[in-house]
Amino acid sequence: MIEQYEKRIDGLPKGTLILRKNEYYYLKYRNQDGKVCDDYIGKESEKVADIREKLEQRKHYEKMLAALRQEQKTIQKILEGLK
Repeated sequence: MIEQYEKRIDGLPKGTLILRKNEYYYLKYRNQDGKVCDDYIGKESEKVADIREKLEQRKHYEKMLAALRQEQKTIQKILEGLK
């Protein structure tokens, strides 16, 4: 399941939607070099809603992935204790 969540997360955008003057939206995120980037999204409500939904999905998958990893650590500790 961890691999499935990682694949889904990789396919979704990361960052935050920023609203600037005249109601133009930008997607703000850090690239792999650590630099902050802004991608222009525009005013289209459908496009903004789609990106907002994908960002929420990514956040949900990241929470689920963190919970799975925590469970995996707990199981490893239990198994080590049984040896």
